[in-house]
Amino acid sequence: MPSSGSPTYKIIVILALISKCEYLSAHIRMFVISLSDQGFRGISVAEFFYRNRQMAGFGNPTQAVYSTVRELVENSLDACEDAQVLPKVDVTLTQTPNGSVTITVRDNGPGIPYEFVPEAFGRVLFGSKYDLRQKRGTFGLGVTMAVLYGQLTTNQPVSVVTRYGTAPARSFDIYIDIETNSPVVERTAPCPSHLVGTEVSLTIEGDLKRATPRVREYLRLTSVSTPHALIILSMNDLPRETFGGYSEHIPRPPVIVKPHPRSADVEYLRRLMADHESMSLRTFLVETFQKCGTRTATRFLQFLALSPTRKVSSLSRDEIVRFSAALRNYDGFDRPDDQCLSPIGKEPILDALSELYASSFFKYELRGPFEWQGHPSILEGALVIVNRQMDENPVLYRFANRVPLLYDARDDVLTQAVRKVNWTRYGVNNNTQVLLFVNLCSTRIPYKAAGKQSIAGVSVIESEALLLFKSLGRAINKVSSRAERTRRNRRKMREFLRQFKIIAKFAALLADEESPDITALIHSLFEVDDRD
Repeated sequence: MPSSGSPTYKIIVILALISKCEYLSAHIRMFVISLSDQGFRGISVAEFFYRNRQMAGFGNPTQAVYSTVRELVENSLDACEDAQVLPKVDVTLTQTPNGSVTITVRDNGPGIPYEFVPEAFGRVLFGSKYDLRQKRGTFGLGVTMAVLYGQLTTNQPVSVVTRYGTAPARSFDIYIDIETNSPVVERTAPCPSHLVGTEVSLTIEGDLKRATPRVREYLRLTSVSTPHALIILSMNDLPRETFGGYSEHIPRPPVIVKPHPRSADVEYLRRLMADHESMSLRTFLVETFQKCGTRTATRFLQFLALSPTRKVSSLSRDEIVRFSAALRNYDGFDRPDDQCLSPIGKEPILDALSELYASSFFKYELRGPFEWQGHPSILEGALVIVNRQMDENPVLYRFANRVPLLYDARDDVLTQAVRKVNWTRYGVNNNTQVLLFVNLCSTRIPYKAAGKQSIAGVSVIESEALLLFKSLGRAINKVSSRAERTRRNRRKMREFLRQFKIIAKFAALLADEESPDITALIHSLFEVDDRD
């Protein structure tokens, strides 16, 4: 046997390792082949949502009609508001004899750049809604899901006509290649007759009769959260319905902002660092994040025991994890900038509610801005007391970034918060029907699912919602107490009036005079407020 240090021994060891590697390589190849035989493969994101379309609100023909209308209307409203144009949106729904529904939405917005039209309607998770500002949309998913659903159920493309800038309008017929998640432009041509904005038309399998109440409710509530928009609904041969147009005030467009340091989880931080590898850590913090000047960045790096001049590229994986944890827990950063938010506002929402409800009492409250994982958020609520009685009391209407949420209310964080309030303590009873309208504004809404119908149970949002509801409850208590005092005074007034009439009658007989009318005297004594 050769010695361990001899050249012969080393050659034998190398040959043995090579043999071992070939043995392992053969087994790996066999394992890969066996995996292939078992059907392991990847799928595109379009195919994933095609298979799981119920996740995005396209689970049945009724919900699909509502979801398609919602996605198209929201895109139109966002486009008009970005261009600071008062939105005018025409929605046309037509039930065809074969059971499909043609949905057409037309707006007066700025149009879409022609080079982006195929990707915007033919590629899942592509859009203009990934920057840090308040937007109705979140995932760049909704309209392409509607296109997918129409393609799946009727084999019809989406038809888009848009005019951008001063160039003549163009029309597009677009399918989605599901396997590659890419657009297939079936046809494109100039369309000189189209003068302004964008028109999108889809034919899907749908139940228009059952979907109509949801569509109407969605448009009615949209007129509350977007009172400056005029929405016109046409369905088959029915008379046209108009929603909104209650205000001419276009809200200030939300400003795109840098991320806040507390929003940088490990993956997000790693991506930011990959784009700025040559920077020093201090420069990286100042240039990348809001609320982080030179002095704040220096103090943070001292807290982390890192040199301000150290290069970003020099950080190891473990150091990036520690860096991210420190960013999210360091209390030296100011609150996030709320210029990226655009709440409805007191006057616009009360103007809309006064048009929709005959009531003598309206109240508006606002909570925030507050922070959720580095994202600025605002909760605004409006309250209306109406005469009609409903099954629930109070009735909660939920909004997220101005979008009405009509499904999945049971597990929504706002629903959970409203149930935790003892409303009888604030005078809510069978004589007082209360409607609550609550809107959550944020650069990141924690939806429970891709369908964007309910908000997840985030503790800080629930806490702020509880404070908002209690503040509105105190307003109800004041008006309820005043109304109760008025009712008591009226009962007393009627009793005193009856007694005083008897006294006045006998006094007049003793004085040999006619009995006087003492009603005005009784009213002046009690000063009953007829407004309540």
